[in-house]
Amino acid sequence: MLQGIARARVIVTAVVALLPASVSGQLAARPAEDWIKMLDSPARIAGLRIDEVVAKLRLQPGQVVADLGAGTGVFSLPMAKAVGARGKVYAVEVEQGLVDHIGLKAKAEHVPNVQPVMGKFSDPALPAADVDVAFLHDVLHHVEDRTTYLANAANYVKPDGRFAVVELDPKTGAHRNDPKLQITREELRGWMAALGFHEAEEFPMFEDKWYVTYVRK
Repeated sequence: MLQGIARARVIVTAVVALLPASVSGQLAARPAEDWIKMLDSPARIAGLRIDEVVAKLRLQPGQVVADLGAGTGVFSLPMAKAVGARGKVYAVEVEQGLVDHIGLKAKAEHVPNVQPVMGKFSDPALPAADVDVAFLHDVLHHVEDRTTYLANAANYVKPDGRFAVVELDPKTGAHRNDPKLQITREELRGWMAALGFHEAEEFPMFEDKWYVTYVRK
């Protein structure tokens, strides 16, 4: 009897250990406070080249950007300033702590056109299909069901809208030893082609990342 109980406890423990990846839909998940500490670290921000990345998007006043997997909003706020008061940035996250953090940061920095959005693991859950640019920086590899997420995200993008993706290089990036957290350009090219998009521009800015935009065919 006791051996049976012990075996049951082992099984329950093993199942619980698997829950973050299989139930959440987010690979390599962690608590919001841990994300905030890591994503807002000065050392990380210094290497992001935020202004240059945003400049490559050539955002125009009045445009709408969806920052998918916005983290702490390090790109959301600069993009909101680039599109001006008539524009808008949806800062999408799946952790309520991050959504709240972005809202507080935008308020503190007086950037009213950032709209934090509580997304879903398989759908950004945006309030409108009015997106000019869907931006994913260092985030797609954390999505478990990538093709479904991209297909749902595409539904919010205008016919003449774009996707802009920055991803870690599988060979030189930080996750080069973890295949689950790797995406190749070829894989993404195929997924986007299935949605009716093709590569438009490549920006060779980093040694450990690739930065590509996609437009509808």
